[in-house]
Amino acid sequence: MDNNNPWLRAEIAQWLREGIITDEQATTLYARYPAMVYARSGGASRGGLGRSYSGDGRWGKVIFAALGAAIFGMGVILFFAYNWADMHRYLKLAVVGGSILLAHIAGMAFFQAKDQRRSLGESLHLLGTILFGTGIWLVAQIYHFDAHYPDGFLLWFVAALSLGWALPSAAHGILATVLLALWAGLETFEFQRHLPQASWILICTILPLARWQRANSLLAMALVSLPLLYAFGVWRLGEQFLMPVLLLLVGSYFGLAQLAMSLAYPAAKSVFYSVAIVLWLGLVFVGSFIGMPSQQGMSTVPGFGLFHLLVPALLTMTVWLATLLRSSSRPLNSEARLETGLVLMVLLLVVLPAMFGVDIQGFGRLVFNVVFLLYSLLFVYRGTEHGRGKILSLGCIMLSVLALARFTDLFHSLLARSSVFLLLGILLFVIGQRYAKQNTRRKLEKPRA
Repeated sequence: MDNNNPWLRAEIAQWLREGIITDEQATTLYARYPAMVYARSGGASRGGLGRSYSGDGRWGKVIFAALGAAIFGMGVILFFAYNWADMHRYLKLAVVGGSILLAHIAGMAFFQAKDQRRSLGESLHLLGTILFGTGIWLVAQIYHFDAHYPDGFLLWFVAALSLGWALPSAAHGILATVLLALWAGLETFEFQRHLPQASWILICTILPLARWQRANSLLAMALVSLPLLYAFGVWRLGEQFLMPVLLLLVGSYFGLAQLAMSLAYPAAKSVFYSVAIVLWLGLVFVGSFIGMPSQQGMSTVPGFGLFHLLVPALLTMTVWLATLLRSSSRPLNSEARLETGLVLMVLLLVVLPAMFGVDIQGFGRLVFNVVFLLYSLLFVYRGTEHGRGKILSLGCIMLSVLALARFTDLFHSLLARSSVFLLLGILLFVIGQRYAKQNTRRKLEKPRA
């Protein structure tokens, strides 16, 4: 009888889908004919439940090895810092150079291996690069160099980037991205220098490395850093230009996510979309408070600065035209079309008029609020319809945050405020009930062999 259980349970799922039996009847039948699950080894596992394990833990080894290398490097630095004043100048140089060479030589010995020792080798190389960065300031201290100190981060970036390409190593690429952001930030805010080249350095050096290595973590880091670096350059031209430029850059990520499927790196689609949706929702939420600042002073920006402001608009227009004109990248289902429409709604109704000098600050706030609300409802629908609890939770949190944000803006009467929160509470309760029902039915419809 037990041998027929998988077949019978599959038939129960089919009967439920065809409406022959109800959910309660399916639950009763599943309880009467329980599944017999066996382990992969062929025998029954303990308790009748088979367990399967996937993944070899490689990423865990890389992460913990990298953390270990960084913490070990800090220990070495602090140890020598304790005895630094009593050491001779030449001994100091020998310690700095020797520790760097020792770390990289040990890293080379392990990096050539094809097993898990390769991760250890990459971590040792990373330790050597960290020691190289600290060595820059230690040597400057030994010989009392009075230099432009952000240049030290630039030199450290060059070293990390070079090793990222030479090894190759995604970890060094991530370190290089952080150092590039530090250099550009210090130059911008400490010395008021306009450095638009920082974003182009990232585009020309870090993004190709991420694509070559198919490194999702490095790609995500680069995509997060690109708007930040671009904002450093735009900030010196005028704070009012930040919002449209950031919206244009992040808005292009959605189109690039669709175009990524035609590249040799299709996994980049999920990275582009994940980074885009996080940054986009943050910008839209901020826009629901401040609207879209007037861009009337854009025509007075000098030549290259104006070009720097217009590049995101040209990029976004090109990307979205390519996305919508290509049948392979065009959104197909209704959810994807709605999400595409929300992105284009902000770009066409708010960003584009603002760049032509139209004052739409109040209208922009309205659009941002509506878009944020529609995103919340979209995530709620997507979570309940497809059984995705995290997406549903995000949608509910967004609805609650929007209601709290507009608590004092739109509802001046206590009666109106109480009504809004009562309706929101009822809505969240209904959403939770629908998700539980959909989730239960989905489990019942799934064949249980």
